[in-house]
Amino acid sequence: MPRLTKRLIDSLKSDDRDGLIVWDEGLSGFGVRVRPSGRITYFVQYRSKIGHQHRRNLGAHGVLTVDEARGLAKAWLAEVAKGEDPAETHDRKRAAPTMEDLAADYLLRHAELHKRLSSIRNDRAMLRQEILPKLGGRKVEAVSRRDIEALQRSLHKAPYRANRALALLSKMFNLSVEWGWRGDNPVRGVQRFPENRRERWLSLEELTRLKDALDRHPSRRGARAIWLMVLTGARKNEVLQATWDQFDLDRGVWTKPAHTTKQKRVEHVPLSQA
Repeated sequence: MPRLTKRLIDSLKSDDRDGLIVWDEGLSGFGVRVRPSGRITYFVQYRSKIGHQHRRNLGAHGVLTVDEARGLAKAWLAEVAKGEDPAETHDRKRAAPTMEDLAADYLLRHAELHKRLSSIRNDRAMLRQEILPKLGGRKVEAVSRRDIEALQRSLHKAPYRANRALALLSKMFNLSVEWGWRGDNPVRGVQRFPENRRERWLSLEELTRLKDALDRHPSRRGARAIWLMVLTGARKNEVLQATWDQFDLDRGVWTKPAHTTKQKRVEHVPLSQA
């Protein structure tokens, strides 16, 4: 068996339907296969610890140099020498879940069971618009803190949205750890952007103008819903899903059931005369 060199490999030809195999003299298990078409492929052959023989292609001659292919073969054989099966490891990595898989499982196994519809819609939009275009094809176990920081930087002009993206990713990676998909959460420790919350209160004049506009609005149901939101500070869905049995007008109390509130607990809202 000669030592494989570029000159030798370039000279090889085969008329055999199964191709010609030439082994390397210096590295046992490393060789090339020459097809009648002229295609030449490097491969490595080894026997696993349980006695099964494997042959794995390393790449085509011309794409890889002979030295590059020999280096790959040495790496595979070194894994075998340590009692591992690199083919099994390689196949397992190829089959490992991607961020798209994690997103789908997060929505199905967590969000749809524990979150409100509006929150699920927000999560879907965040995944579709910001997270999956940048990370969707990556393996879950391969996403690094640098990847998370790069996504955060891409959203630096929208700090609130960047922080919501990090919060969503952090929850997803926590679940991936629980599911055994990776060992840590790469979002942990990434500093959020500062958020300067704005507080805006309507003046008496603005409230009067709003009330006048709502009184003239053609949709009476919509106008009344908005005015009830103004008077109680309730969220839109809490108002739109409210039923008369929740209101005690004699005591002036609105009892919101737990399944309608963000905190998932019963809330008692005092009602003004208005």
